Amino acid sequence: MDSSALSPARMTDLLRDALAAGGFTDRSAVAIATHLVDAEMKGVASHGTNRLGLYLREARDGVIDPKVEPAVTEAKPGIMHVDGMGGHGITAMTRATEVLIETASARGMAAVGVVKCGHTGRMGAYVEQAAEAGLFATCFGGGGRRLWGNVVPFGGLDPMMSTNPYTIGAPGRPGDPVVCDFAISTLPAGKVAVARVNGQHLPEGAIIDKTGQPSTNPEDFYDGGALLPAAGPKGSGLGVIAELMGDAMLGDATEYNWTMIALKVDAFRPMADYAEAASGFMDEVRGSRPAPGFDKVMLPGERETRLAEAAAEAGLNIEAGVWNGIVEAASGVGIDAESYFSG
Repeated sequence: MDSSALSPARMTDLLRDALAAGGFTDRSAVAIATHLVDAEMKGVASHGTNRLGLYLREARDGVIDPKVEPAVTEAKPGIMHVDGMGGHGITAMTRATEVLIETASARGMAAVGVVKCGHTGRMGAYVEQAAEAGLFATCFGGGGRRLWGNVVPFGGLDPMMSTNPYTIGAPGRPGDPVVCDFAISTLPAGKVAVARVNGQHLPEGAIIDKTGQPSTNPEDFYDGGALLPAAGPKGSGLGVIAELMGDAMLGDATEYNWTMIALKVDAFRPMADYAEAASGFMDEVRGSRPAPGFDKVMLPGERETRLAEAAAEAGLNIEAGVWNGIVEAASGVGIDAESYFSG
């Protein structure tokens, strides 16, 4: 079938049903399916619907427990601990974000440590929620180098850390948060996977092969190669800090451990003053002169917001290779993916 312009709602239903058939609780299946489709709508295909097969395999093979619920405890006043109990990362991070918003809204600021969980999806989603709740928030993860060590430090050839994502956000206008979301590597590993399944080459400066030579072939990454840190020492330094926080501070990780910190943006001045100043600055940036080759200047997170708005009207455009993977993964748990889009 034509895998372009697919309904986001029907795709969510498909993923939810496949996850439930694969052993996930109803709550987790809904949270994960909603998260993956949201990522797809926002143009982050590396953390979108292509992950279905991975999550079902991890549940089947016992890498994660699809039936557990996260456990929440208060480590100290305003400092919360979320134990994913070996379950899925999106389930754990969804709960952690709720806890972060609740605690920071009540106390003015909060920190949450998240441990013992699997893959957490698109990290920007959680900070977007916090920003929409009136919080400045940041989240970063580390501790995954033993399982996912795939990034070399600046000046090195041996992978010593993982992609250790960072995301930082603040309220802009309603429905229009300002969010930075990036891996410490030039590309996240998920984009290498998408390029591989679709037979595409990578941009220069993204990976090295097993001998340390630059490459644009995704196969070289999987054949003993590695990702390069973004902006050389800058990405490398951020990766090292995230590794210390995710590992040395929070303990052994199932995949990654996460540190989340939030502060109410009206902590120092009234919310109305913040909103006026933020809106004015956003207008200034968007109204500034675009460089050659650009139609306009965009704020961090704006591209994702606009893509989601377009996808809500026009539908999802899923690459053929990714769609074939979805069909195969769903079939493996007795779900006919094609039937969700027929008629």
